[in-house]
Amino acid sequence: MRDGGSDEDRTVSQISVDPQPEGTVAVYLVETRDEEETQSLRNLFEELEPHISVAQLSRGRLVTYAVRTTDADPSVLDEIEHALKSNYQFVVMQRSFDSVIHRVIKDLCSETGTRLLPIPRCNICSKPDPFPHITITLGDEGGEPVMSRSYCRTCAASLAAGTNKDFVLSLLSADRHDFGELANSELIRSRVRSHYLRYKIRQLSNER
Repeated sequence: MRDGGSDEDRTVSQISVDPQPEGTVAVYLVETRDEEETQSLRNLFEELEPHISVAQLSRGRLVTYAVRTTDADPSVLDEIEHALKSNYQFVVMQRSFDSVIHRVIKDLCSETGTRLLPIPRCNICSKPDPFPHITITLGDEGGEPVMSRSYCRTCAASLAAGTNKDFVLSLLSADRHDFGELANSELIRSRVRSHYLRYKIRQLSNER
């Protein structure tokens, strides 16, 4: 399958699907006064990363992080808030992430001269999402990524299918990118044991 939107026009030969478990998300907005405070804040979230998912949303005077925990007890989010408020003068916590809080962060970045960092967007509805529910990576014959596509929980749920293969095809069909010949392809499940779902692509149109 050729990717019609790729500058390199590389052939896509395999698909890797990375589903994420449901979790609780919180956003922390912290105003820092100098580089020392910024570095201390960075160190704090780097130490948390092995245990929870972390995504930085802004960098500068206003430092913003989104975190997600899949633990049944999300009290760690309150502990983070307490630690931040004990060390920084201005801290705001939002116990969710959506387009509204992202717009608020964007406006505050503009007002404070802070850099808003890029985050994934759902490739169906375009909603910003630091922790996509599904990530699909399309790779070439050697396994090198050609492109990556992200999907939010809402869009993924609306396209539920009877099999994993049909679900993957339904996501790619609803994607804003035109995958063209993929509709005439068959996905063959890899037998490699992995957290990811892996498929080889076989084009039916080429078979006799």
